[in-house]
Amino acid sequence: MLSWLILQMVGVLTPILMLPSLFGRIVFMSLIVIFPITMVITWAFELTPEGIKKTSTVSEEESILHTSGQKLNYAIIAFLILVIGFQLWLGSDSDKNSVMEQSVHTDQSIAVLPFVNMSSDIEQEYFSDGLSEELLNVLGKFSGLKVAGRTSSFAYKGKNEDLRTIGQDLKVSYILEGSVRKQKATVRITAQLIRASDGFNEWSETYDRELSDIFLVQEEIANAIAENMAISMELTPTQNLISTKTKNMDAYDAYLEGKMLISKRSSESINKAIKILNEAVEKEENYAPLWGTLAQAYTLSYYYSGDDNAADGIYLGEKAARKALEIDPKSSSAHGALGDILKDQLQWELAENQYILALEYDPKNVEVLEQYGQLLLRAGKLKKAVNFLSKARELDPLGPNYNAVEGMARSDLGEKERGFELLDISINLSNNASHYIAGSRIIQGLESDTTENSQRLFSLILEHNNPVENEFFNSDLTKLLADNEKLEQFLKTVLTQIKEEPQTLNKENPFAGIIYAGLAAKLQNYDLAFSFLEIEEQNSLNYKNHDVLLYYWAKIFVPMRNMPRMKQLYINYGLVDYWRRTTFPYFCREDGENDFTCN
Repeated sequence: MLSWLILQMVGVLTPILMLPSLFGRIVFMSLIVIFPITMVITWAFELTPEGIKKTSTVSEEESILHTSGQKLNYAIIAFLILVIGFQLWLGSDSDKNSVMEQSVHTDQSIAVLPFVNMSSDIEQEYFSDGLSEELLNVLGKFSGLKVAGRTSSFAYKGKNEDLRTIGQDLKVSYILEGSVRKQKATVRITAQLIRASDGFNEWSETYDRELSDIFLVQEEIANAIAENMAISMELTPTQNLISTKTKNMDAYDAYLEGKMLISKRSSESINKAIKILNEAVEKEENYAPLWGTLAQAYTLSYYYSGDDNAADGIYLGEKAARKALEIDPKSSSAHGALGDILKDQLQWELAENQYILALEYDPKNVEVLEQYGQLLLRAGKLKKAVNFLSKARELDPLGPNYNAVEGMARSDLGEKERGFELLDISINLSNNASHYIAGSRIIQGLESDTTENSQRLFSLILEHNNPVENEFFNSDLTKLLADNEKLEQFLKTVLTQIKEEPQTLNKENPFAGIIYAGLAAKLQNYDLAFSFLEIEEQNSLNYKNHDVLLYYWAKIFVPMRNMPRMKQLYINYGLVDYWRRTTFPYFCREDGENDFTCN
């Protein structure tokens, strides 16, 4: 009975205390070993007033069995009462325990950590990274499985972090890790599935294959994971997880290297990716992922190259995206890339349709969720934007941009505390390395931040200035934030200079123009604010970059929303036509055929 009670307690306490399942097995085996030993000792020896003696040497007069037996009866009765009470307690708490177990077993979630490159050539690291990302995408095909996004998973690359900590940070129950050794035409892939709660190895396998079998290996790993997780998570393995494949391994190699280069988000890496991918599509023109990745590279080149001719990337990017869709009409990444390009062309509705298609084919495409959310934010559809942006952040919680853009949308909606929290999280995640995030936080806080906090944030963004000493956007501006009169005079001086060369508005810092406009609005000099916004608009339309729209809905610009010059800006960006064809933002409404009002 005591053994039974111990096992019952172990069964209850193991999940509560997050003890490894091995603990219960050790206790059970120990009780089995102890049981025969206890029986032998009980039969061979007897307890007497003089101590323990062999049963054969104890006379009837010395034996206390008749008295101890009575006490034992009482002890057994008391013990039975304890057992019954314990059982009743188990019964009363069973619902709670079943809910707890259900929450553990139905948490269908996994993170794919970057596989370790075991090849002799360190330059092959893009292959192991790319394969990890491909497995992440393949696992995403299981409808009931939550897969942590690439940015979050790759944040642990090269770090010896405790898997339980990673599981808690990413809110996943399982972690897939492994290694890749590529040598000429062969590859060895080792993968292991780890339970995040206790580090228990659920499954592991090593695959020695020809490189041409790489797609088959990916599907085998994904299905093996699903089958092992199905024991407790009821996942149904799916076949044909990879719809588009190629037999040209050089093309696949270029695809993986191109994706790695794009992820670095620099002018040099993106231009190199474009070169590699263009060479690859000449040799393998029927592999859709190559074209889709090339389209993404062209789209990003426009933002990162700083070259006046980068606008050509829009045309070339659209051509590549449409070629990818011609080969694979259900390619989520290609629909997403085409959506990005159409968005840059201010074709709001067409871009939205592409994002919707992309999410239909892959509802967990984090990049598309965020880009569609950005489109909605630029168009002022704040509530709908938050729906998509929050999904992106939940899937990729350590992505700085995903936290930042949702933070902006929530701040615009009036959820200032939560919005600022997400923006501050984003700044910390980027290690203060992103002027985009620091600039976003400045603009969102202009309406309510203290002078001291604004100065602190300005010091962050100044770290990302042009290396040349700036004439206007420098530390002197930070000091002027404490003196409204001098600040206003400074902004007027800047405007006079900028009017001569409007294209230089953001030369000193990408956020200069919108921050100047925000500071003027803070001083309630709306004429000055509009002057900066109108120069920004002309530059945006000329260079096909309208990131400035992300900040139009910040609280600092609310008093300007219904002013004629602001309404004209909405019209120039094509927003009003888009609103009329779809729906107006919650703070705007149509007034007849030719007018509208924004509160």
